[in-house]
Amino acid sequence: MSQTRDILNSVKKCLRARGLTYRDVADALGISEASVKRIFSEQTFSLQRLEEVCRFLDMSFYDLARMMRIGTEDEITQLTMPQERGLAKDPLVLTYFYLLLTGRTPAKIGREFGLDEQQQATMLARLSKLKLVELLPKNNGRLLTGRRIDWRHDGPIRKLYQRQVQQAFMESDFDAKDEVFRFDTGELSPASVTVLAKKFEKLSQEFDEFAELDISTPIANKKAYGLMVSFRPWAFWQILESTANDMGLNADRSQVRTR
Repeated sequence: MSQTRDILNSVKKCLRARGLTYRDVADALGISEASVKRIFSEQTFSLQRLEEVCRFLDMSFYDLARMMRIGTEDEITQLTMPQERGLAKDPLVLTYFYLLLTGRTPAKIGREFGLDEQQQATMLARLSKLKLVELLPKNNGRLLTGRRIDWRHDGPIRKLYQRQVQQAFMESDFDAKDEVFRFDTGELSPASVTVLAKKFEKLSQEFDEFAELDISTPIANKKAYGLMVSFRPWAFWQILESTANDMGLNADRSQVRTR
């Protein structure tokens, strides 16, 4: 796929994320909707026109470049075991690394959490030693990883934090307007399981794309969210049977039907 097409696909994702249409772009640029459609289909964006679209979307060329990197081969998604061990033994450095992954600059982290220059330099130096950050002048640094980290299943980060994270995440009643919880059961064929697994992966990718898109949004206008996707063999009658046994009742497994 050409870089031009990658750029235009990123622009389209931004439009969809903001609920905007070609008509909205046409009105902002002062041209016809047909002209906008033709520019996208023929990939004939000039730099000036692309800059106008970016200005309309309140984005920069750099923001588009970041979006283009999602899912590409140069995007590091798994750390080495020594890197994970280094983060696991120092929760403060792990927290600082997480804040960098959210798109915050060292300067923003310092202002938001009241870190002085020496504390900033210490955090960046430790991340540099782990080869997770490239040190830059004036207490700055550039991530050497992708923003989406796939923590190792057998790694120290999951061993230390996974159970704690799961428990804390599920403590909510999920009854707020910006919270969602669904639990469904059913009997599926292997083919259906394969299709659903691909859909879950697509959902996770779209979540990452929205997070990348919103990096340039002021912190005051956004909040942190977590997406937990789980999928495994599950027999609901086992829970019913266990509950019935706890109550001194006998559950007839043959009468239990999954939803």
